[in-house]
Amino acid sequence: MPLPLSGVRIVEMGQLIAIPHAIKLLGDMGAQVIRIESCARLDNYRTSSIYANSIEGRHWDRAANFYEQNRNKYSLTLELNDDDCIDALRELISISDVFAENFTPRVMRNFNLEYDDLRQIKPDIIMVSSTGYGYTGPWADYGAIGFTTEATSGLSHISGYKNEAPVLPEIPYADYTAAEHTAFAIMAALAYRARTGKGQFIDVSQSETLTSTIPEAILDYSVNGRTAERIGNQDTLMSPHGCYPCVGIDKWIAIAVSTDAEWRALCDVLQRPDWLANDRFANSMSRWQHRNALDELIAGETAQHERNTLMNALQSRGVPAGAVLDGKGLLFDPHLKERGFYEVARHEPITEMPPLPYTSRPWKFSKTPAVHRTAAPTLGRDNRFVLRDIIGASPSHIDAMENRGAIGTAPPNPRPPRIASTAEQLRRGQIFAHDPNHRQNLARHYPV
Repeated sequence: MPLPLSGVRIVEMGQLIAIPHAIKLLGDMGAQVIRIESCARLDNYRTSSIYANSIEGRHWDRAANFYEQNRNKYSLTLELNDDDCIDALRELISISDVFAENFTPRVMRNFNLEYDDLRQIKPDIIMVSSTGYGYTGPWADYGAIGFTTEATSGLSHISGYKNEAPVLPEIPYADYTAAEHTAFAIMAALAYRARTGKGQFIDVSQSETLTSTIPEAILDYSVNGRTAERIGNQDTLMSPHGCYPCVGIDKWIAIAVSTDAEWRALCDVLQRPDWLANDRFANSMSRWQHRNALDELIAGETAQHERNTLMNALQSRGVPAGAVLDGKGLLFDPHLKERGFYEVARHEPITEMPPLPYTSRPWKFSKTPAVHRTAAPTLGRDNRFVLRDIIGASPSHIDAMENRGAIGTAPPNPRPPRIASTAEQLRRGQIFAHDPNHRQNLARHYPV
């Protein structure tokens, strides 16, 4: 059965996450995605998280983060300071449905690739621009990374512990919220075009996609004139509510209790009936008033339990609880594995990488399930296919472009990234553990 987006062609000029992640989701559902890259200016994700920390040979084709964001795509390298490359890109856009990019507006203006330029060659084109602060406004040309958009969005101000500084997420959170909003926006624009025959411009502000997820902070001020303090893992109403230590190094469980019935069940599972007789914990209000003392008591008990076993025991009694899973815990989690959340991708032989599991999608279709057709492409893998078979360029023209470096499959002056050894990372405190048997564990849990 054809996938839902079969027949839709998307030209992606993205970098890192915001656009690549959004378009990856659409590629999973059947869209043909042609990713525009540059040999001279590699995507930063092609130079980080190199498989096995090996920087020998074609290290840019062994970057794990790049593989995570770019499955089911073609790779076409074009140096856009070359007239033939600009012409090829315009020709490709003229026969595509969507053009998606996440550069600053200045870059698009410099290449004459703004929406008004593209609609001259493709009147019903849908163009998506995902920028830090939007395509218009006083901040339009500001550069942005996840940390800065998370700060300006308001998310950082409400994240952190009482009387301490704001906390930035460990990952570029804004990129992922922007990607998910972008995927929805493209689908809405495709539906509009199917009904009217008209394309349109989609202006995505990565910062605003985060602000839209924290309306409580804005409403609290607009309605009550209040600015809430940071409270860490605590809650304004519930107690106990937080992360508590378990057996092992850096092992934790999250517990949230909102009713007296849940409180009684928690005391029973932790075998502390004496807490039920303590006046300080008699009801939800008194538990909240004495939440700091209660957190210390609970931490002393949970520290004697394995996190998954305790989670299952609490959940069986109706107490909301979740083991705090790290990378290894997530990858080998039986629930996620049974749901098929991870999909094993085979990499091209040139990469010298074994098959590896990657995350899939947090949703499933009963009639037209998504398909992991190919791993992310090696650099410039599909140059000849796209230029010859899709655009119609002659072999001699393609050869000429390749000979002068307008297209290619490798950086002109490759510089291996600086990567510290695992032992050095442990010494520096950048990581606290390393599993020397991780490859064997992967092969056992995800056999090919």
